[in-house]
Amino acid sequence: MLNELEKRLDINNNFDIKKKEIKILNKDGYIFFTSSLINHYDLMFLMEFLDKIKSFKDFDLRVYNGEIKQESNLDTILEDVYSGFILLVIEEKYYLVDAKLYPNRSIEEPITEKTIRGSRDGFSESINTNIGLLRRRLKSEQLVAKSYSISSLGKTNVALCYIKGIADEDLVNHLDEQLNKIDVDSLIMTDRSLEEILFKQKYTPFPLVRYTERPDVASISLMYGKIAIIVDTSASVILTPITIFDHTKHVEEFRQSPIVGSFTRMLRTFAIFLSLFLIPLWMCLVDNSEIVNSFKISISQNNLEIGVAMQIIIAQIIFEIVRLASIHTPTTLQTGISLISAVILGQVSMELGLFLPEVLLLCAISQICNFTTPSYELSMAIKLANIGLIVITAIFGKNGFIIFTTLLFLYLTSIKIWSVPYMYPVCPFDFKRITSIFLRNSPDNKKKL
Repeated sequence: MLNELEKRLDINNNFDIKKKEIKILNKDGYIFFTSSLINHYDLMFLMEFLDKIKSFKDFDLRVYNGEIKQESNLDTILEDVYSGFILLVIEEKYYLVDAKLYPNRSIEEPITEKTIRGSRDGFSESINTNIGLLRRRLKSEQLVAKSYSISSLGKTNVALCYIKGIADEDLVNHLDEQLNKIDVDSLIMTDRSLEEILFKQKYTPFPLVRYTERPDVASISLMYGKIAIIVDTSASVILTPITIFDHTKHVEEFRQSPIVGSFTRMLRTFAIFLSLFLIPLWMCLVDNSEIVNSFKISISQNNLEIGVAMQIIIAQIIFEIVRLASIHTPTTLQTGISLISAVILGQVSMELGLFLPEVLLLCAISQICNFTTPSYELSMAIKLANIGLIVITAIFGKNGFIIFTTLLFLYLTSIKIWSVPYMYPVCPFDFKRITSIFLRNSPDNKKKL
């Protein structure tokens, strides 16, 4: 098997796969390892131990490096060598010594989930580090972290974390079964690829899971009965099952007093609704719409070369292009992008008569309100729904607005994340839980979803 092992490791072409010949008690031995994935101090300690060894009796029990196991399956041996184990071959026996040290950035505050108060640590790309951050907060034997190796080429490590006795056991067993059944070549896009496989999102724009980069958010979610799925090489953790209202909550609300946190949550929820309905409602109420009532609004100019609806659609598209440009622009150039956008969309466009001042104002307010959504995935889904609602309202007027809104609500109520309705507690209506949409609950008020 040694010759087959060397052939499949392809040492001559892989510069980071190393082979060393050693002598142990006058017997020939070999060491194989991936130099880019191991802790070289562990290798040094192992070599020192082998130099002092007196016999092979209970060898695997006396190595002090860490986990050590004897293996005979070649595929398993190769997988472990590529995972950061040192392979020790002695007298046709194959020992694997854990010496993993993956390339990893330091623990730092997540950029997308910042808070004024509270912890500054965040998940990194190391699955071991991420589980350690959870165990640091949940020092309980009830916290379970099951490990899986998924994909035939990537052999990506995945962990299923939950609190025994709080999480739904049926859902845990179902996810365990699904993770064991996955048969793909790789999970290069990590948690995003896994989400599409498990939840079969396809054409649903609304997020079916919640991502978080904060260990405190993941920990409190586990306490509320949710399940965390951690994928190696991803700095985000998947939380399930969730409702659409889980995406509207932010950790900052719990870092403030209950009344201030509740005010913040109400303001954020109102802003999210505005990001979806502000512009379409204004389109229904302008002077040239079908609605004739006391709320009728007049526009500032009547001699327009471009219709109001077309102006709004063009302005929304330009705002989205600017947003994409700001994401992909280096930090040092973002100020320039902002200035250019302000000049083009502000004074110049109005002097040329391309946009109404009301259109630019409402589009800007809508964009700002959209940025208040804590979940990036939900904000993009709302943006798509907003554009669809604008187009339908522009074509069919108030009737289109009412029909689209009704169909959107019915569509959201039809979605279920496993056994949890997506619109809970609005539909089905739960009076005790409905206040949690607008009011921040006390931390000791635990209830499973």
